[in-house]
Amino acid sequence: MQQEEMASLTEVLAYMMPRTYEAPMPTEWVNIYTWLGLQYAGQFKNTDQLDAMKEIAPKALSEYEMGLLNNLRRWIYDKRRKALKDKLKSAEKSEVKILPENQKELF
Repeated sequence: MQQEEMASLTEVLAYMMPRTYEAPMPTEWVNIYTWLGLQYAGQFKNTDQLDAMKEIAPKALSEYEMGLLNNLRRWIYDKRRKALKDKLKSAEKSEVKILPENQKELF
């Protein structure tokens, strides 16, 4: 079975961070965001941050919240892949335009 491609939990945490400054979020997104913070703190062994996150973050996400998180992870991954493909296409077009001009100078 092929593993589904998704953004990492850290990428999702970084993506969500600016949104937390805009306006209050629905409860399920607050749970997802704080749970992601708990995972991040645990991964990087930041004891002070981990202790603080354990007080506010849920220990587990509901099935619904996990579905929302996984949908966001897929969406971020897809957008990142599309941006990379677009960047590579524009770089290839630039090379095609530059190449004939350089060839004139060489020959």
